[in-house]
Amino acid sequence: MELSHRVIDLIPRHVFRTARTTSTKSGSVFVEISDGTLTGIGEAAPSRFYGETPESVVAFLERVRPVVESARHESELMAHLTSRGGTSDPAARASLEIAAHDMMGKRYGVPIYRHFELDPADAPVTTISIGLDTPEKMLEKALEVRDYPMLKIKLDSDTDLSIVSEIKSATGASITVDANCSWGPEEAVGKVERLAEIGVEFVEQPVAAGDIAGLAMVRRHSQVPIFADESCRTSEEIPAVTDAADGIVIKLMKCGGYVEAVRMAKMARERGLKTMLGCMLESSVAITAAAHISPLFDYADLDSAFLIGNDPYEGMKIERGRMILPDGPGLGVRSAA
Repeated sequence: MELSHRVIDLIPRHVFRTARTTSTKSGSVFVEISDGTLTGIGEAAPSRFYGETPESVVAFLERVRPVVESARHESELMAHLTSRGGTSDPAARASLEIAAHDMMGKRYGVPIYRHFELDPADAPVTTISIGLDTPEKMLEKALEVRDYPMLKIKLDSDTDLSIVSEIKSATGASITVDANCSWGPEEAVGKVERLAEIGVEFVEQPVAAGDIAGLAMVRRHSQVPIFADESCRTSEEIPAVTDAADGIVIKLMKCGGYVEAVRMAKMARERGLKTMLGCMLESSVAITAAAHISPLFDYADLDSAFLIGNDPYEGMKIERGRMILPDGPGLGVRSAA
């Protein structure tokens, strides 16, 4: 098979700020594998937090080029990818696995969700994220999407929690909150108590990624569910957070692809944990890829293609929070040009 890749800077419609990052652009690496008849497309949206950059993704793809180009079939490539394990280069590995699944779906003429025996009608609604900004700007952004039933509000240590109450009152939406590791455990306990009074659905990653004891302490004192995101990258880390959180956030770009994401969802359910399928700043390629397995999850946060202004592809659509998957074979995405 042939392998090609290109880097495209994705530009958010608004500067997107969280407690960890401020994004005016984000480089995604778009991957194509081809057998001369069929072409599969994938995307890597790397995060420096997990040790990846567009440059490291390209370096990984070049290292595995001999493996890709010697594979006779996409299933052979997938077998190699899923046998590697580990936590390094997760977005890079995910891009190839997505492309292989896209090719497989095209070969057999079925959408990827059919491969996983899922019904897109069972997909949860997706949240729409409101990035950190001044309270006035955050409320303005929330009002732009007031027709969406669930909003996710990014917070840090300096944000006055009254903005959460204001957005909830102004939109009538269900609200989740993501602190992106920005609070200390004692600080988090107090903030989560206030957020419970406001009526949020759950709180993501209130403390530092490695502070599992702090996460557990927040959970013990919380009246709302606590989800682990940065603290739980792969299935190997689920046992450590099982008693420290009520749920986990799973991302293709964080765990390395479909096989690990499905494994994590099943393992979490067995342990009584809720699951949310999330994303980085991704185009319609990676977002649509994730949406195909979203019926496996309790919640979804697959809004990034909605948030960028130069999406080079078209795929999954969102109508008032409801995800509408393309019914074409494979991913079902197409170039926006």
